[in-house]
Amino acid sequence: MINALLTGIINLVLFLVNLILIPFDALISTFLPDLSNALTSVAVMFDYALSYIGFAIDMIGLSDFAISLIVSYWVFKLSAPIVFSTIKMALNWYRTLKP
Repeated sequence: MINALLTGIINLVLFLVNLILIPFDALISTFLPDLSNALTSVAVMFDYALSYIGFAIDMIGLSDFAISLIVSYWVFKLSAPIVFSTIKMALNWYRTLKP
């Protein structure tokens, strides 16, 4: 009996929340743009930018060694904090499991 009463109350609350949120959902669906348009425009921007990188590097006159050094620096700069935090988290996890 209590289970049926609680189920009925929960279903009533869910129905009322759904009834209240339907107009907001309709407004959002109508007036906000689709996310796929934004993702497509970002992809187009990256394609456009990456199509001119080779030309820009040729115009600057960087050697292969300089380009690989710059790329290696940025790979280290962006990946080192992730690696160090992962190692630190693993050591803390090991310390908590160790008796």
